[in-house]
Amino acid sequence: MQLQMNTTLRLAVMTLTVIGTACETAGLRPSAFVSMLGTDTVTVESFARSNSRIEGQLVTRLPYTHRIRYAADLNPDGTISHLEAETSTPDENAQGPASQSWTVSITDGTATVERVGGQNPGTNSFEIGPGAIPTLGRASIAMFAFEQAMRQAEASGVEEHPVELVYPTRPQPVNNEITRFSGDTVAIVYFGAPLLGWGDGNGNIQGADGTSTTMDAVTERVAALDVDGLAASWAGMDASGEGIGVPSPGATAARTIHGAAIEVSYSQPAKRGRDIWGTLVPHDGVWRTGANAATILTTGSDLVVEGAELPAGSYTLWSTYSEDSQQLIINSETGQWGTAYNAANDFTTVEMTKSELPGMLERFTISLEETAEGGMLHLDWDDARFSVDIRVP
Repeated sequence: MQLQMNTTLRLAVMTLTVIGTACETAGLRPSAFVSMLGTDTVTVESFARSNSRIEGQLVTRLPYTHRIRYAADLNPDGTISHLEAETSTPDENAQGPASQSWTVSITDGTATVERVGGQNPGTNSFEIGPGAIPTLGRASIAMFAFEQAMRQAEASGVEEHPVELVYPTRPQPVNNEITRFSGDTVAIVYFGAPLLGWGDGNGNIQGADGTSTTMDAVTERVAALDVDGLAASWAGMDASGEGIGVPSPGATAARTIHGAAIEVSYSQPAKRGRDIWGTLVPHDGVWRTGANAATILTTGSDLVVEGAELPAGSYTLWSTYSEDSQQLIINSETGQWGTAYNAANDFTTVEMTKSELPGMLERFTISLEETAEGGMLHLDWDDARFSVDIRVP
């Protein structure tokens, strides 16, 4: 899978033979990875592995640039016995949060997590099963952890290998599973969907594909990275207001239509150079109609949506798309994440009308419009608009 890299990243992806040679001389095998969300670079990671230790750092730009340096000690069987990590904001962004650190020690079926700094300092211990993998918290899909899970799954010799993930801020391990497919492809569960990864046959991960998950990023192994240079550049962009920020910020569409107060709360994913309709939003499934938490419509009055009666209250909005039909699903369940659609709670489904936008729209946008007869609810993104008629009885 070929990544289209931006200019800053292209300058940083160099064959840094000095670094590579130093790692190999020390018995560490270096690896470097780039994660892209559409045309935007969102994460870079570089780590080196030996038979007894892993050392690395990860830099992510979401929602601000911060760096995690980590080191893990390995048992003779290749499992992790100890992890130490520290997250910090590069000096180029003076407004960034202060550094914090944590350690995870695994002994005799017990994991002890000690946190220093941050919003939740302290220590807690809990029971774990064999082969539990400490993670980097929000960056738990770090390639070092994915490679570790892949290696343990391959060593188990079974197609479905359970694994426990240890997060620095959770009081219990999180159950997961590595599924091995033909060749060197494996999958780990990410928010209920498979995050695919593939290796080189020698236990070295080569990349990951999250396009079927809520993350949607694609990761590829590269020759080497100037991770520190990228961290400094991106932190400087954050400080000047040019960073990526929140990938899918929250938004609200609110309007009073013929006396009815209507509000839609949702999140706005960006196009980022990707194909939207039929690709990012597939033709063979239900879309969350936004990002993050499920999109919520609240009406203070009874409505009629495309002829379907909708009593006053709150609902979640979902949608389906094909070449011939686009439907808006109004569901009576609220408060769930956008991946937790339950068709059993559908209140009604109505047909949407498709039209073309005058230009390309980068962020998904929901709007409400009052008309002489009633109103319209519009879903706009890329080059298309999908609309439903609203009446107030």
